[in-house]
Amino acid sequence: MGSVGKLNGIIVALITPFDSNGKLAPERARRLIESHIETGVQGFYVGGSSGEGFLQSVEERREYLQFVADVCANRVTLIAQVGALSSRDAWTLADDAGRIGYDVVSSTPPFYYAYTEQEVLDYYRDLAERSPLPVLLYNAPHTTGRKLSLDAQEAMLKLPNVIGSKHTDTNLFTAERLMHIVKGVQFINGPDDMLTAGLAMGMVGGIGTTYNFIPRIYLDIYRHVQSGDLASARASQSIANELIDELVRVSPSVIPGTKLALDILGYDIGPARKPFQKITADTSRFEKLLQDCDAF
Repeated sequence: MGSVGKLNGIIVALITPFDSNGKLAPERARRLIESHIETGVQGFYVGGSSGEGFLQSVEERREYLQFVADVCANRVTLIAQVGALSSRDAWTLADDAGRIGYDVVSSTPPFYYAYTEQEVLDYYRDLAERSPLPVLLYNAPHTTGRKLSLDAQEAMLKLPNVIGSKHTDTNLFTAERLMHIVKGVQFINGPDDMLTAGLAMGMVGGIGTTYNFIPRIYLDIYRHVQSGDLASARASQSIANELIDELVRVSPSVIPGTKLALDILGYDIGPARKPFQKITADTSRFEKLLQDCDAF
């Protein structure tokens, strides 16, 4: 079983590289992964929304999970996002993650169909029972369209082998209540623009998309909050948020803009996979903001 104690700090929601034809191109991520490790991030969250996991086949996802594990070679915490439309696919990915050296598996709740909260609870119960690794819930109502009640989340957090939640929700009240009610669970902040707030509320770290291209800023936020210097944390958060604000303006779906940012910084990651489209907005201000900050 993975080391639950390693679940903290700045964890990059790692992108997935594709070539110009949309084919998986793992090797393109090698230098990016090494740069992140050298910069000091604590880990990677692989196969999630930022990684376009739901735009890939199960075999592609398995291949990329293996590639990242091989490159990292046990140097950082690895979390495999295994959520899928089919429970069987999630179980397959969880088995792989356990076999190749990941520390934790995570999963979105089942979505697309109008599942009841009992069905969602049973989904997580099955995954937690079958997974060789501890399970981190993934609460992302704005992405999945699945808003879970506080009672449902409490029941899920109390399942054996569930260690906490990736809280990609602006509702910090719910997160605080759950951390208070279910003792010992570990919450990780999801919204990049609210990392300072999430950490101040007691979360153990953050997992984010824009961590891909400005990891040093988020590491600064984490260190400042840990040391009690909230003024400096807020200042760093403001720098990140100005970039995020411009990112969302030029790339509302975020992923194409994230890959553009990496390209600007010299990482040849390739395009976002269709149905994402190329950015047509003026990106000059975004590029200037990015070049003016201490990214890596």
